[in-house]
Amino acid sequence: MAFHSEVEWPFLFKVITLLTSIFIFTSTFSIAFSQIALSLLFILWVVVVLTKRVFLPERTELDLPILLFLLACAMSVVFSGDKVGSIVHLKNILLFSVIFLIAYIYRERLPLGFFMALLFISSAGTAIYGIAIFLLGKGEGTLGRTPGPFSNAMTFGGVLLILSSVAVAYVVAERVRRGLRILAGISSFLTLVALFFTFTRSSWLGTFVSLFIILLILRRKLLIVMVAIVILVVLFSPSQYKARFKSIFDPHYRTNIQRMELLEGGLAIFRDHPLVGVGTMDLATIYEKYKPPEARFVHGHMHNDFLQIAVSMGIVGLVAFLYLFFSFFRLAWKNLYREGEVRVLAVATIGILSGFLVNGLFEWNFGDAEVVTLMYLLVGLNIAIVKEYKRC
Repeated sequence: MAFHSEVEWPFLFKVITLLTSIFIFTSTFSIAFSQIALSLLFILWVVVVLTKRVFLPERTELDLPILLFLLACAMSVVFSGDKVGSIVHLKNILLFSVIFLIAYIYRERLPLGFFMALLFISSAGTAIYGIAIFLLGKGEGTLGRTPGPFSNAMTFGGVLLILSSVAVAYVVAERVRRGLRILAGISSFLTLVALFFTFTRSSWLGTFVSLFIILLILRRKLLIVMVAIVILVVLFSPSQYKARFKSIFDPHYRTNIQRMELLEGGLAIFRDHPLVGVGTMDLATIYEKYKPPEARFVHGHMHNDFLQIAVSMGIVGLVAFLYLFFSFFRLAWKNLYREGEVRVLAVATIGILSGFLVNGLFEWNFGDAEVVTLMYLLVGLNIAIVKEYKRC
């Protein structure tokens, strides 16, 4: 299908595609650069809509779930004891714009292969940087956990969960162009190695779930290979790395104890503020009052997406959050029955959403701008695909 805006305003469309490309390329390593590109893209989109009357907003199936989540956020702020702090900590809701910008601009012609190639090239470079930090002994703690280009290893692990999952999906799927498969293969190897060196257990678990689902749908026979690789890595890792693996299941491990303390304290807060929560501000002051007597550490968030939403936004927010992710899954599921690389993206998205939620059982990754930016990018691409097929 011809893209009328590209034909009538070729220079304009090239600028928009350039800004989108910069956004995608930098989203794997710099939240600052990616948000600058995103802001410029948004400004240009507004100008184009007002002057050229193209790329006009139209309804999507995510309008209602996102609106309901925003309303739940607003209710939490209204009834919060710290309204200013709550508003400040809601800045990530602006990233929903990623979904709609991709959906509106590329609803008639989506250069999916080009965008995926950019993502794989950038992912490979980011992974190499992260691996180099580990090998040079510049990482965090006794294990030398690599934070990559980000502030900590947990954020890097969450980003790599998404990047490695997309790459693996393009490697194992059928009917993927050879050049793109090669780029995906390089990216998948490097991102998985870098992920290992983050030593972020929640990201390891999330990635395992994501890849399991991807292989279950695309290449079921490779599931045995994946499990075998994981077992071999654990068996032949140095003792300190084995200890890291074993700590996942050790209820007496120090950070596991802290998670249980957070669960106890968080549930106590929720019981006292069940409807709309205490607000979306930093929770350290409130947690200090509710934490178990034996708890030594005070945290500003709950290290669990579901508990964090329940505490800060109550039942109203938790229902809105669950409906939001249900809508994400439903959207990707629609594209699951397409053909070629469109189906691959849909499968990758389903795997990533699942892995993200598993990761979110142990970390507040929904509050991590670098991670949700990439997730929203994939969701936006899925909307653009749905819109494109409706016009065919």
